[in-house]
Amino acid sequence: MSETVLIVPDTHRPFHDRKGWALFMKVARAIRPKHLVIIGDFADCYSVSDHDKDPEHAMRFAEEIADVNDGLDELDSLGATNKLYVEGNHEDRLRRYVMKHPELKNVLTVPQLFHLAQRRWKYTPYKQHTNIGKVYFTHDVGVASRTAVFRSMDLYQHSIVTGHTHRLMYVVEGTALGNEPKVAASFGWLGDVGAIDYMNRAKAHAGWALGFGVGTLNPKTGFMYLTPVPILPDYSCCYNGTVYR
Repeated sequence: MSETVLIVPDTHRPFHDRKGWALFMKVARAIRPKHLVIIGDFADCYSVSDHDKDPEHAMRFAEEIADVNDGLDELDSLGATNKLYVEGNHEDRLRRYVMKHPELKNVLTVPQLFHLAQRRWKYTPYKQHTNIGKVYFTHDVGVASRTAVFRSMDLYQHSIVTGHTHRLMYVVEGTALGNEPKVAASFGWLGDVGAIDYMNRAKAHAGWALGFGVGTLNPKTGFMYLTPVPILPDYSCCYNGTVYR
């Protein structure tokens, strides 16, 4: 019996695309995944960034954290039994902030702020990886361009899912011996381009894509079929033959 894996891409809460998130959750409730994977940058952590800040986007740190916890509440409601939170470079802003304010050690951490232990999420720190079956998950491999999926496959030599690039990309490579193919994928993002101030918006519109990913796992062999689910500009998507709006 196969098991469904739902892959949550970079969401950058509280700067998420609210219509995109609502559509994602509609699909999530319909497919009821057994496994959930947050691939990183679920939280933007704008307040603790060391970059210049747009006054239009500034908000209290507590408000940011509350919004992220609201999103986790929604994901928890799906009833998945295996939940993986892979930290991204935006959550890593917390660690970098603590480096300047060491008195906040063990307070400003992803597990603490988002109650991961109580929620029963398994935590993977930034720049590390985890896996489900034969597929590995990490936020990034130090590349944000369209070559990232190729770089990740070259580094891991296994099937690998990454976030970070906000691109929807899917690459399959076989072997000269005809062995089981490897897949490298990134599944877009669920952020709001209009709320992002660190990227030229024309470039973002051209290269980034709303979407998410779904895996179908064979628990006996560990093989996983990976399916990208792009969200179109009219906020519709199609998964497993069903169109969602």
